[in-house]
Amino acid sequence: MKQIHIYLCGFPLWTLLIPLSLFISQRGTAQQPDTSNVVNIEFITDQLENLAEKSDLELDYSDLLEDYLYYAKNPINLNGNEIQELRTLYLINDIQLNNLRLTIRLFNWMSFIYELQNIPGFDEETINNMLPFVVVGSSEAKKLPDLKNAFRFGSHQLLMRYEQVLEQRAGYKIPVDSAIDYPGSTYLGSPQKYFARYAFNFKNQIRFGFTLDKDPGELMSKGPLPDTLKRLIGDKITPGFDFISAFLYAETPGLIKQVALGDYHLEFGQGLTLWSGLSFGKSADGVQLKKFGRGIRANSSSNENRFFRGAAITLGYKNIRFTTFYSSNKVDSNIERDAVDQDEGVTSIIETGLHRTINELIDKRSLKITAYGAHASYQSSIVQIGLTSYQTTLGTSIAPATEVYKTFNFTGISLTNYGIDANLNLNKFNVFGEFSMSSNGGKAGLAGVNTFLSDRLIVTMLYHNYGIDYQNLYSNPFYESSSLVNEQGLYIGFKALISKSLNLTGYIDHFQFPWIKYRVDGPSSGHDYLMQLTFSPAQKYNAYFKMRFKDKQENFQFPYDYTKTLARVRRNDFRFFISYEVWPSVTFKNRLDVVFFEKENNPSENGYMLYQDILFRSEKFPVEFTFRYALFGTDGYDSRIYTYENDVLYAFSIPSFYDDGQRIYLMAKWKFNDRINFWLRLARTTYFNKTTIGSGADEIIGRYKTEVKAEVKIKL
Repeated sequence: MKQIHIYLCGFPLWTLLIPLSLFISQRGTAQQPDTSNVVNIEFITDQLENLAEKSDLELDYSDLLEDYLYYAKNPINLNGNEIQELRTLYLINDIQLNNLRLTIRLFNWMSFIYELQNIPGFDEETINNMLPFVVVGSSEAKKLPDLKNAFRFGSHQLLMRYEQVLEQRAGYKIPVDSAIDYPGSTYLGSPQKYFARYAFNFKNQIRFGFTLDKDPGELMSKGPLPDTLKRLIGDKITPGFDFISAFLYAETPGLIKQVALGDYHLEFGQGLTLWSGLSFGKSADGVQLKKFGRGIRANSSSNENRFFRGAAITLGYKNIRFTTFYSSNKVDSNIERDAVDQDEGVTSIIETGLHRTINELIDKRSLKITAYGAHASYQSSIVQIGLTSYQTTLGTSIAPATEVYKTFNFTGISLTNYGIDANLNLNKFNVFGEFSMSSNGGKAGLAGVNTFLSDRLIVTMLYHNYGIDYQNLYSNPFYESSSLVNEQGLYIGFKALISKSLNLTGYIDHFQFPWIKYRVDGPSSGHDYLMQLTFSPAQKYNAYFKMRFKDKQENFQFPYDYTKTLARVRRNDFRFFISYEVWPSVTFKNRLDVVFFEKENNPSENGYMLYQDILFRSEKFPVEFTFRYALFGTDGYDSRIYTYENDVLYAFSIPSFYDDGQRIYLMAKWKFNDRINFWLRLARTTYFNKTTIGSGADEIIGRYKTEVKAEVKIKL
């Protein structure tokens, strides 16, 4: 059998881990609860699957889950002054937060978590979702960070990961010496992925850290390259890791509320004017649609392009806050020279973060983006109003696109965005919205309301209208189409609390696109309907049945026709899920997905996926196991099914499955001691009906795709 050797910065990984393990194992500390299982909460995995469906990129969702992991180790005190964080975590909405605050104000104290059952709007499912993140205790006022003791009592964490697809892909078969003849299909580096992350956290008030990432196929040095390639792309190769990110972040209750240096995100309003990071969107919950901007956020993910790099600060006095920022960062882009006037212009901004081939390395960090601006807000217990204005300047002009549907896209060097966001909180009604403009005159707006029609019925409504000429490089609002422009729609979501253990949720979403868009050569429209019945009689048992019906329009062209017409595309999804504890340390999870896809004038496609999860977690045994066996079968790519998979800490696997096959993975976590945890994950996909997997440089000859991951987390 061929041996697999894992190397980190040129050294075998075991030579680095053993000395660290022996040294740190001598140091004692109180045992911390496991946080790697937090993302198993179904409402979080549902959101992650929805994000994966909307993007072809393999994203790092660490920034979205950072707070969940922190509060799993440092629960929110329901009697404290941080209960608004429950809303930021999307565990409750504004009206539920109002009811919780009113209850605490009336009775001065909560003695047990399950007193939440007596508060209007809190059902068994909501309480179960909150349990990993809350505690009941005495209230303590937030204090200024104690810098003297911060490093002594703060948390230092080092995480290192190796992963690899064991089967050889086509991109590795071409010799590097011949890469110049295949600039877009030869992977220059090794097939291993290396990831390292260090993080310090003191009560979420002082944080700093760095992230290092090398993707499969990327080089760790330019040494193996021939001289011709060194001259061509040598300056684009970073010694060691391909991506390096670092940050310093602090927040205080004083005049300086937040400050960040290095890499960071900005989140304001409803994401229409300025929101650089990822965010949740539509989900089966139905009513958790409103965004809760957190202002300045540290960037701790390995997503390589969509963040700010520089400095940001928030000042606050009484009810007023003022944030200003400056960023200068280089991102990947494709730059071409005009054939007539020889001027260079950007044809696309690339967000994959992959630098494996000559072409990808030429595009690496080729576009400088400078951004600066400010956000000011006023907030009271009833109303919140914010104003945002910032300018984005590019080092190279974006060239006009040749495609007709891109007629109104941003071109040039400079873009200014400004907007106003507002929130009105009136007992059982919460009204929110944002209006934004770009310097070319483009406009976009959205407005919504959350309301309790009764103690057992919550309704959310949202209307949005994004103009065809609205331009923004850093927005992430509620949307249906990934372009974030040329879209109008009305969304109505609901959550009916039938009983403490039974609820019905869903939404109705009607949308239209007044202008043409990619693969749609005319104004179009669509609908999205979802309904889910959830039964949660206890924390150890959960089941739901979900139906989703979605239709939209796409181009269709009959043979020998000169023009394209719009055809209606329909997809119906059905899902049954159940999770139950069979023994105190063993949990079973079962899920069945069935898909029906139909496009007018085309053959229909059907598909299914069925899986069995077995989770073993015991406080008396140092090793945890997670096992899945899945069967899937679809008639094609359009009937593909996305499924969240358990993974090692801060890694994410949400693959799509189509054709016929099976998926098996086994993950083990070993709690070596209070300071060291090891993970090992093996996964294999087997296809029954084809002999090649993937295409182009990613093509694998054979029916199998095997993935291995090994990770160690060390608390220093």
